[in-house]
Amino acid sequence: MESRHDLATSALETLPITVAIIDDDGEILLTNRSWREFGPGEQSDDHVGVDYLATTATGDDEYAREALTGIEAVLAGERKAFSMEYPCHSPDEKRWFLMRVNRFHRGDERLASLVHLEITERKLAEIAAAENARELRDERRALEHVLERVDGLVRNVTDAAVSAGTRAEIERDVCRRLVETDPYVLAWIGRVDVTNRRLSPREWASNENVPLEDDEIVLDADDTHPAVRALSEGGTQIIQNVASFDGAGRLWPTGAGEQFQSVAALPLTYGDVTYGVLVVFAGEPDVFDERELLVLESLSGTVATAMNALETRRMLTSETIVAVEVTIEDPSLFVTNLSNEFNAAIDYRGQTHARDGSPLVFLIVDRELTDDETDAIEHDREIAVLSDTEDSTVLEVSDPDGLITTLSEHGGIIRECTVSDGIADLAIELPDGRSARSVYDLLDQRYDRVELVSYHEREEPAQTPRGMTTRLESSLTDRQLTALRTAYYANYFEWPRDVTGEEVAASMDITRSTFHQHLRTAQRKLLDELFE
Repeated sequence: MESRHDLATSALETLPITVAIIDDDGEILLTNRSWREFGPGEQSDDHVGVDYLATTATGDDEYAREALTGIEAVLAGERKAFSMEYPCHSPDEKRWFLMRVNRFHRGDERLASLVHLEITERKLAEIAAAENARELRDERRALEHVLERVDGLVRNVTDAAVSAGTRAEIERDVCRRLVETDPYVLAWIGRVDVTNRRLSPREWASNENVPLEDDEIVLDADDTHPAVRALSEGGTQIIQNVASFDGAGRLWPTGAGEQFQSVAALPLTYGDVTYGVLVVFAGEPDVFDERELLVLESLSGTVATAMNALETRRMLTSETIVAVEVTIEDPSLFVTNLSNEFNAAIDYRGQTHARDGSPLVFLIVDRELTDDETDAIEHDREIAVLSDTEDSTVLEVSDPDGLITTLSEHGGIIRECTVSDGIADLAIELPDGRSARSVYDLLDQRYDRVELVSYHEREEPAQTPRGMTTRLESSLTDRQLTALRTAYYANYFEWPRDVTGEEVAASMDITRSTFHQHLRTAQRKLLDELFE
């Protein structure tokens, strides 16, 4: 059976750590296999008899000096143990080791064990953890700075938008507040001229007093401009580095471009209405990250909401209306399709509502239709002939989700609609500029060719026919109003009559007596409104 000494020696050989035993003079008495195999190449020298202290003293670095001092202190009895971590990098990899020195005795002889344990994995993990901690500290400091800046920016822009008395004041103050905040150096807000299809910068501000070029952007031609894309696509557009943007010369005046390195364009939208576009420039590239855009998009929403509130207040306190004339050339438009089918001009006469609440539209064809023509009508809308003469025919058409319904939903009133030779001419009245822009954009998206012929605002007198109509409609029941409108649009009041009361009643799906009862009551209320 092996002695305890032999067993310990055999076990020492199997350890995956480098171990050496030295005496109090620093001479190596014993090493294990890991010690002998450590180092580059094949190595069988056990270093027994080598003066380890002298070898360590030859190292010209702080770790060697620290190791020598610690080992000598242990051998001198000043310390029972000593440990230190040190790097031992090779050309191919980085390595770290832990050295431990422990004193022990064999009889009267003072000895020490030297153990070198590789701790590279732990050291790399510690370095990574320290790096992550540093990055987190830097990120936290940056976030605190951003939050402080953002809080001030949001408060300032919100105050400017909410406290302004006019839209121009909102635009001017918002641009000024933006450029007072790093890293923004210029901001402008543009409005769309729907008549000329131009985007015009209305207000701007710059921290270097750089004037924005008094120019207009052609919406149909400058489709690469971020402001145009923001309007057409309805979302934020970014250029993180303008040096790589081909159309950089269209973003600012000649000679000022070196001050601007990145740009963001945001549509000012409230619901389905777009008031314009906000364009913000920064003096550094790659400024508009996800966090920055979240703040700007929130601010653009605040600005659009404030503009909407101003327009709503103006609508409630003024009698201004917007008159718009447009032409539409698109065979898919129902009245255009019907005009082409009959080879005749068609005029819009008016509208009412059926019993189920769906809109009914009255159209006049400029010639008498034959029975064969009316029988051959095939459309997804219900079409009925109310009356006809030698030179005209009155049609009643259901209009589910059609043009008339769409315009009504935006507060529009069709004053005139004439269709001939494949072109529809419309004259529309709308309550405000917001509704006018929304209606034009809707028509432009829905139909092939839409041309804005005229656009102007006018003040109505305090007492207007519109007000009288509103009061009358509020005093009539739905059936009384439908009976009055249907009779009027069907030429029931002409002499001689183009249509009988029985025919009008049939179109309303009521009896003749019920029709006359509704009509008489509506006529009396109409005369009351007129004379009283």
